[in-house]
Amino acid sequence: MAAWIRGSALLLAVLVQAAALQAGSPAVPPGEDWYPADVAPPPGTQYPCALTALPRELPGIPAGDRRFINHVYSMLLRATQAKLVLQKALAENQGPALASAYGQYRRVTGDALVKIRAEPVPAGLDKFRENVTAVLDLQRTVFAQAVQARLGGGPVGGEYKVPEARGASQQLIAAWTQMMQRYPDWSAEMKDSIYHHLCALDLF
Repeated sequence: MAAWIRGSALLLAVLVQAAALQAGSPAVPPGEDWYPADVAPPPGTQYPCALTALPRELPGIPAGDRRFINHVYSMLLRATQAKLVLQKALAENQGPALASAYGQYRRVTGDALVKIRAEPVPAGLDKFRENVTAVLDLQRTVFAQAVQARLGGGPVGGEYKVPEARGASQQLIAAWTQMMQRYPDWSAEMKDSIYHHLCALDLF
């Protein structure tokens, strides 16, 4: 009888876990899940492409990679949202608002860089991490110059003319290539979401 009860309990636990996965539960433990429940762009902004949230179960991503993917893409999403706010402020060129948006952008991207660089990297994803940290470093240079020029009376869109902007785009293309090579069996939904996270961070 005791053995039957233990066996039944084990079966129930397996069924509950399977049901949770089918319901789209997070692929990483709740305490390690950094990805937000709401990925809407900041008020008054919009993503430059059709960004969709990462599927909670990260289909097609091996278990050993999931924490890294969850954490890195959470940081890239935050950086993208801060970029949108800053670009809106650059377009409107309101001095105090621009200074505030730029300060927030520096804080968010600085924090993202620290956290991504501190994240344990699964074997084979080192180059991807180099790519995305290079993107953030280059874009920080781009916006430092764009903000200075705009506050000095420069035209809208100065960020697109800074040479480092193209360099950041090239790093994003390289990051996307790394993702495609790493996860050939991921779902269409997962592939589309990853692509648009990188696309939304781009300037071009």
